[in-house]
Amino acid sequence: MFPLRREAVDRRLPSALPPGRLLGPRGPRPHHPVVWLSRGPVPDLAGWWRRLYADRLGSGFHPLLLEYEDDSLEPTPVAASVADLISLPRGTADVTGTDAAVGAAGVPRRDAAPVVGPVVASAPGPVAGPVVGSAPDPVVDPVAGPVLGSAPDPDGRAWELAQRLCREGSARSLALVEVARSADLPAAVGWRGPANHVDAAGLTAVLRSWEHRFGIRVVGFEHSTLHVSVASPPTSYALAQALGQEHYALCPDVFHEYPEAEWDAYPSELVHRGDWRFWWD
Repeated sequence: MFPLRREAVDRRLPSALPPGRLLGPRGPRPHHPVVWLSRGPVPDLAGWWRRLYADRLGSGFHPLLLEYEDDSLEPTPVAASVADLISLPRGTADVTGTDAAVGAAGVPRRDAAPVVGPVVASAPGPVAGPVVGSAPDPVVDPVAGPVLGSAPDPDGRAWELAQRLCREGSARSLALVEVARSADLPAAVGWRGPANHVDAAGLTAVLRSWEHRFGIRVVGFEHSTLHVSVASPPTSYALAQALGQEHYALCPDVFHEYPEAEWDAYPSELVHRGDWRFWWD
């Protein structure tokens, strides 16, 4: 039996939500998140996402766009830190959140090398040999502070992507998840979209690293597709090449859209893109 009764959970959720149901918590707190899921398509979905996103720091709940009332979510315990989440050794940063990937005052550094962690895959040819992993937790939610670059706007980029997903029909439903940062969404809901390649905890670890370095925000899931906004793309082709290797390590299926002769074009796209899409077969 859970220590929180249903009525107590309902009182913690934002008021006046669309019709929905609770998927979590599924175990004793404090490490099992509250997960709420809408029942079917939500009218004015983009508007709902925008209001709930604006209130996420106060409410403690982060909105997530879904293509359907998804059956690939299984709320799981949320570890207190990335090191606990993916069993990596600690000690790469102090409590100020400053290391090779994060500069002074927690400002992301896009010139940092890929953070070493568990190898997910090896790419042949021009995108060989990536390793991906996790950056340390920030002291404050990074959305509250600037990201390195020319006036980057993580919130604005996330809103642009949310509008497009709703407009194109890639998002129809809504979830609310008890997390402090969007990178934790896959692990918190136990998303099984990339299950043939990486588990939800490993995906969250990589997303936390990209959150620090590129100002990404997780905006939506389709059944096996992840959509993230990008506030601070890589600033050079060389950095984009290294990032492309990380993308391949996490999601080699993306490169099925690129014939081998065109793989060199992928880094050029990353320099200019304001969002990334990953899909797993």
